[in-house]
Amino acid sequence: MAKIFKSPSKYIQGSNILKTHLDEIEIYGNSPLIVTDPFVWDMLGKELCANLKKDGLVPVLAEFEGETSVEQINKIQETNKRVDFVIALGGGKAIDTGKAVANDLRLPVVVIPTAASTDAPTSAISVTYDAEGFFQAYHYYNKNPELVFVDTEVLVKAPVRMLKSGIADGLATFVEVEAVANSYGQTLAGGTQTIAAYAIAKACEETLFANARQAVISNEIQAVTPAFEAVVEANTLLSGLGFESGGLAAAHALQNSFSSIEGPIQRMTHGEKVAFTTIVQLVLQGDSKERIHSFVELYQTLGLPTTLKELGLEEVSDQTLLSICERTVEGEDTLKQMPMSITAQSLLAAIKVADALVKNER
Repeated sequence: MAKIFKSPSKYIQGSNILKTHLDEIEIYGNSPLIVTDPFVWDMLGKELCANLKKDGLVPVLAEFEGETSVEQINKIQETNKRVDFVIALGGGKAIDTGKAVANDLRLPVVVIPTAASTDAPTSAISVTYDAEGFFQAYHYYNKNPELVFVDTEVLVKAPVRMLKSGIADGLATFVEVEAVANSYGQTLAGGTQTIAAYAIAKACEETLFANARQAVISNEIQAVTPAFEAVVEANTLLSGLGFESGGLAAAHALQNSFSSIEGPIQRMTHGEKVAFTTIVQLVLQGDSKERIHSFVELYQTLGLPTTLKELGLEEVSDQTLLSICERTVEGEDTLKQMPMSITAQSLLAAIKVADALVKNER
């Protein structure tokens, strides 16, 4: 199998670049389709639209209702065929929807995240959900975004919970990439790992362990600092390139399965679920107590969930968890990229052990 590395054509990050580098967006055409939700539209979209109009562009607003579903993607692309390019503005769901619409219309896409909560901006992948918000499928595209445009002055005003969620998602990157390397597995780019993808994923983990705590403080006081800039880049660029061209494994497969459980867990973000499932993967692969402790300690410092209770799964029975594990093992998700054979029983055992390890440390 060939080695494949994928990335956006251009990545720009900096403070106030939506005011100083708007020309980088405007080169893609005269009529952009802005895919965003009502909250982000009021917060940032109106101002962006007004600035684009001042420069002679004719932006069109998509009717995005806040959920990434096949039905909504089809609706947007069917009613907006006379545009030149797509601007995906907002969080992970707006970004994934914008990428999907651009793919269907065969148009360039500019991604402008409003929080450093996800590694979705750089990839040629979208995740769709059903009407209840449960994970449905990954969708793969032939090209990555033409431009990822990250204004840290916007991101530093986002809720701190979003940054913490992105840190948790980013910390899973090298754990999963290393597992895929050990299994000589396939990545989401459609081939095997490059040296570059492995190195980028490792740099992501190192950057987050070194800067996460200070970046969160910066976010709390809304001050763009070198640590905040570093974590934004790790959450967005390093994690994005790492997961797509380095691969996903057990942590994200189990997170996707957890998304199908009704109850308090539905109030958890993607990254908050990934924090716990990363501990589960570390247990599954027999990592050292010291390595597991380093992750748990950072998660707890940031207030991320590290137990079943904190994840909202305390009242879920072992039988229900076993059913979730069976679905994970039998599904076509990324669990199969792990370098060992995993059964539903061994996955359930890892979940229970991860929970007990953390409780015993307290």
